[in-house]
Amino acid sequence: MDREKKYKKTILIESDDDAALKDAAEHLRNGEVIGFPTETVYGLGCDAGNGEAVKKVFEAKGRPADNPLICHIGDKDQIKDIVSEITPLAQTLIDAFMPGPITIVMKKADSISDETTAGLDTVGVRMPSHPVANKFLKYCGVPVAAPSANLSGRPSPTGARSVLEDMDGYIYAIIDGGDSEFGLESTVVDCTGTDPVILRPGAVTKADIDSVLKNKEAVMAGSLSGKEAPRSPGMKYRHYAPYAQVEIMEMPEGTKITGDDAIGTDGKIADAKFTVDDLKKLSDDEAKELVNIASPFILRSRELLSKNPFTRIGLYCGSEIKAVYDKLNDKILSAHTEFCVYGKTVDVSCASHGLFEGLRFLDVQEVDVILAQGFNGEGLSVAYMNRLGKAAGKKEELTPGMPAPARPARTPLPIDAFKDTFTGSVLFVDDNNISLSACCEALMRRMLEKNEPYISNSEADTGFEIYCESAGLTAMDGLDPDSQMDKAVRELTGLGLSSIESRRANPAIYDCNDLILTVRDEQAFAIIKAFPEIKDKVFSLSTFAAANGLVMKDSSGRVMSISVPDPSGENYETYLHTAKALNAWLEILFPYILKDLGASRV
Repeated sequence: MDREKKYKKTILIESDDDAALKDAAEHLRNGEVIGFPTETVYGLGCDAGNGEAVKKVFEAKGRPADNPLICHIGDKDQIKDIVSEITPLAQTLIDAFMPGPITIVMKKADSISDETTAGLDTVGVRMPSHPVANKFLKYCGVPVAAPSANLSGRPSPTGARSVLEDMDGYIYAIIDGGDSEFGLESTVVDCTGTDPVILRPGAVTKADIDSVLKNKEAVMAGSLSGKEAPRSPGMKYRHYAPYAQVEIMEMPEGTKITGDDAIGTDGKIADAKFTVDDLKKLSDDEAKELVNIASPFILRSRELLSKNPFTRIGLYCGSEIKAVYDKLNDKILSAHTEFCVYGKTVDVSCASHGLFEGLRFLDVQEVDVILAQGFNGEGLSVAYMNRLGKAAGKKEELTPGMPAPARPARTPLPIDAFKDTFTGSVLFVDDNNISLSACCEALMRRMLEKNEPYISNSEADTGFEIYCESAGLTAMDGLDPDSQMDKAVRELTGLGLSSIESRRANPAIYDCNDLILTVRDEQAFAIIKAFPEIKDKVFSLSTFAAANGLVMKDSSGRVMSISVPDPSGENYETYLHTAKALNAWLEILFPYILKDLGASRV
């Protein structure tokens, strides 16, 4: 289904703005689509009785029309207006778990549009426990049909900004209710018969459901067959998938799980706190156990890099695994790895809470593959592995007719959204600073603007501003850039070099930059020879690539360096070819430059 922007800008509503919440509710009743928070994930809501409004939700998400939506309510009294029958089984679960992260499937009433239920005679009903959601749904006064508020197939959003990334311009407003508590969608239970059938696992587990039933036991629904229509969201199509390929790293047998799957905290890993310093104090048995858990990540990472030295790898893992990587001190492996650490490795609650945002974060870093921690166990582990398995595309059908979606335009955060702001800077150096290094500065500025905002990769609530400049070893101050290079850069980026004047490199310029990249090897050698105290931050483009494991070899197996000829005196096509070559290399080096500076995209 084609998506088309309806608004210049989607309104972002603060949770304590009652007037804006009432306005959003009124717009929903009038057929608009509103993003709103729940304790599980954010939803994309519309009037469940308005078929045309439901179509807008499908269009905004790019969602297949045979995937039913769930009806959200703010008061249990609304249930009788949504369903034609409440079975004793359904009533038992409603009394036990509503409001909360559970959806009960019952026979639908005629008041609910066929578009909401995808033509089925059943409807899922849910009453969120999130206070902002509850208030908003009461203001709406109608059942609100809502899937998760993401582009179809992508990881579900657990924060307002993630909704904005996928939905800006496609819906009227988004209500910011903070981070979702659980991070996984609700448990869906079919209660149309005498026995409960779990269509989608979630935070309300099978054990929870069984505990309130008399002489009954919930069963898990099997896989859909053929063209069978899904009775619940998440049953048929590939879901939760980032742009990167996802691979599941299995937890070794016998590992103790904590969190909602707690089976005791007497395990070594469950009780230990692993930092780089703590690793030195571990007993041999503890160290072996820890390495046993981390080894699948390490072995697979090295295998990927051996096949392609340009592979970038994301890890969704626990703090202990990150500590093992740090302890290895493998600079190449570290350069190619981006981490999203959810908490202690064995804590499935933390892993579940952060899963979707973790996949989104690693995707923004533009990694090629994500290695994610798997769990073996019951309870919440079942729900976690259900979502992770779908993210990895295991046996799930791709959404029909939907090509791989383009990465959505990112919405910059204002600086005051962060508690503090760090800065970092990169300096490009050649000889005369009117052609090659000036070109690098202009291209890098464009990349920085395109990929902002940034955060500190050590402090998630700290913003990061990145600057770049250029200079020349033998340059004269104040010269205009080469007009042919200016034209070439303008053709590539739409912006030329008019804001750049040549500068002679000097110690003061070196001191105020965190990373110095020269166009050629000999220029880096000259700087290091003159100022050996700054050697750790000085590289040529070639040596910086090599230091990060980005090595290319020619047909004879010899390592190739980045060769950038000076186009001075040549025709315009030579300048354009040179600018394109520099742009291609800087795009490859860009994520490694960010990592060197201590920044991550957000």
